[in-house]
Amino acid sequence: MGLALELGKRIVAMRFEDLPAEALRWAKISFVDTMGCAFAGAEEEAPRIARKVLMRTAQTGPSWVWGTRLYTQPMEAANINGTSAHALDYDDCGNSIAGHPSVPLLPAIFALGEELGASGRDALLAYVAGFEAQGRIGRAVNTHHYQKGWHPTATLGVFGAAAASAKLLKLSAEQTGTALAIAASLAAGIKANFGTMVKPLHAGQCARNGLRSEEH
Repeated sequence: MGLALELGKRIVAMRFEDLPAEALRWAKISFVDTMGCAFAGAEEEAPRIARKVLMRTAQTGPSWVWGTRLYTQPMEAANINGTSAHALDYDDCGNSIAGHPSVPLLPAIFALGEELGASGRDALLAYVAGFEAQGRIGRAVNTHHYQKGWHPTATLGVFGAAAASAKLLKLSAEQTGTALAIAASLAAGIKANFGTMVKPLHAGQCARNGLRSEEH
């Protein structure tokens, strides 16, 4: 677990007080942008199907299903909200992962943050930590990763969602490294699904799997 543990140490070491003003500014813009995309996409077919399927057996919980009056458990909310935010494909793009960096992060951060009663500062720090984690991994594998047929929003975003969730939960370096290692086994998404409703589902699934990786 050498690489995962090293990333875990760096994630744990990040403090809100050390974040550059420019990073916070763009994080706040990303919050608004991603939420706007989610509200606009909430009534598209993919998120409607996700809500129908996932809410059938889901329990009521603390996490808001965006664009509705529904509340459910964090993993279901992250899944549905990630699907909504990516349904129209207008969410932000980033060269470091050759994909959409915010849509794996914010659905997980908001869903878990509501359960934990996290502050705005907590959410911003978790976002930057997740963004950095997935971006660093992305720089190591792209664009070869993309050219081989993988959908980096999902396959790299799951690490960002795991890192952000670990930061919110205040996990240790070892626990964070374990979560990242688990996330590696939950990474999935192929470009062959582009043009179908499975593409936005990738975003929902990686947000959910980032949360799921914390259950250890």
